[in-house]
Amino acid sequence: MTARAAGAAWLLAGVAYVLCETVSARKYPGYDYARDYISALGVPADSPSATLMNAGAFVLHGLLFAAAGLLLARTVGQRGRAWTVFAALTVANGVGNVLVGLFHAGASPLHGLGALLAIVGGNAAMILADGLFRGLGAPRWFCVGSRVLGMAGIASFIALLAIAGRGTGVEGAVERGSVYTIIVWDVVAGLVLLFGRGRSPQSV
Repeated sequence: MTARAAGAAWLLAGVAYVLCETVSARKYPGYDYARDYISALGVPADSPSATLMNAGAFVLHGLLFAAAGLLLARTVGQRGRAWTVFAALTVANGVGNVLVGLFHAGASPLHGLGALLAIVGGNAAMILADGLFRGLGAPRWFCVGSRVLGMAGIASFIALLAIAGRGTGVEGAVERGSVYTIIVWDVVAGLVLLFGRGRSPQSV
C-alpha cells in the first residue's frame, strides 16, 4: 500500500507540473519554450501566473517527489543502502525545487543552488532506479528507460552549463531536456507502481 502511495505521489507530481507550466506559459506574454528558461515563469514581476508556477510546478512537485522516494525506500529499505541513497537523491530534488520556488531567478544564489539540486538529484535518482526497480521485478523497459532518461537529463544539464550566458536562443530547450526527463519519469513510474502487474514494486 505504501508503494502505491508513492506511485500516486509521483504521478500527481508529474501531472501538476505539466498543468502549472502550461497555464503559466500561456499567460506569459511572448514566452518561448526554446529560448526562455523555465524559471522565468516564476518571476512575479514578469509572469502573471508566477504564484501558480512557484507553488505547483516547483514546490508541490518537489515535495511530492521527495515524499514518494521516502515512502518507497521505507517500504523496501531492508534491501540495502542503495535505497537510502535513492531516497536522499529524491530529497535533494525536493529541496532544490522548493528553493527554486521560494527564491526567484536573479534574486538569490539559492535559486541556482536549488536548480542544481533539483536537476542532478532527480536525474541521478532515475539512474539509480534502474537497478533498484529491476530488483523488485519492475518491467525491464522501465528500468532501462529510467537509466537512459537520467543520463540524458544529466547530459542536457551539462550542455546547459556550457551555453549559459551565450545567448544562443536555445537555452530554454536545453534546460527542458534536463527537467522534462524527470517529469516523464514521474508519470511512468507512478503508472508502473499503481498498475504494474506481477512481482512489481507495488506488491512489496
